[in-house]
Amino acid sequence: MSKRKLILSLVVLLTIISGVFAVGSAKDFTVGINNFGQANFFARIGRESLIDEVTKLGGVPVATVTDNVPERINAIENYIAQGVDAIIIQEGDIKMAAPALEEAKKAGILIVSMDSGTADFVDIVVESNNWVMGAMAATELMHRIGGTGKVVEIYNDLGQMIRMRRKELQAVITEYQDVEIIAGFTYAWPDFFPDTISKMEAILQANPDIVGVFATFDGVGVAAAEAIREAGLQDQISVVGIDGDPQAYEEMSKPNSPFKATVAQDPDTMARTAVRMLFKLLNGEKLPRRHEYIPANLVTIEELSEF
Repeated sequence: MSKRKLILSLVVLLTIISGVFAVGSAKDFTVGINNFGQANFFARIGRESLIDEVTKLGGVPVATVTDNVPERINAIENYIAQGVDAIIIQEGDIKMAAPALEEAKKAGILIVSMDSGTADFVDIVVESNNWVMGAMAATELMHRIGGTGKVVEIYNDLGQMIRMRRKELQAVITEYQDVEIIAGFTYAWPDFFPDTISKMEAILQANPDIVGVFATFDGVGVAAAEAIREAGLQDQISVVGIDGDPQAYEEMSKPNSPFKATVAQDPDTMARTAVRMLFKLLNGEKLPRRHEYIPANLVTIEELSEF
């Protein structure tokens, strides 16, 4: 082959290659990201990582933060009007926004749940296994109280994951006949911290003999621990939470803290996994499974420094 023909062949080859890459990047996928508030570390890390990963993969993130269902539905409707390619819903209960998301589905928009539960209109679900985390936390609480005594549960049924964790506590205590859920309350969202302290103080006054607190997420556990310490009951009551929130670790590091353990999640990995799975679907690839669980780990007060 002559030098001229070789050069021409290389030019043609480079043109083909550049054309392939141009086709692959011809469309910048637009992804709506809706977070259910920013009141705790899980929500904040999740939002940051979702936005960052979409951007890294060449997409255009359109992020909104709503802390109630009506505003979430409005955000979804706006995404539909903008013609986004996908919508990611983080936390809360995805079923509560079903009408709007079903409309999005009809418009050809892919739906992703990050720790917001599942429904038949959802294309991808990425979460920790909330059934397992609830059982881990409940079992650890039983260990801490010696399988006997009165306990308090703190929850909010607006979150599908919260309902799942709470149900596991109720399942676990069926094997502990000397354990009784003596009281419980719904925390406010997003202003859960002062609300939890106030409600926990009232419970402690009415039930000074409680021995355990099941916190369905770490933020309310930290607030409960503060109320317990102020009541001088930190040596009597054990608190177990879920999330692995840095605020929980800070509380656990205090001398004689009542906060004894948390089940730590990995919101960064969860978010990035959800986005990577989404972009595979957007690029026409098939997923081996639509529902992925990110491992969670029990972290106790005894091993906190090692962790």
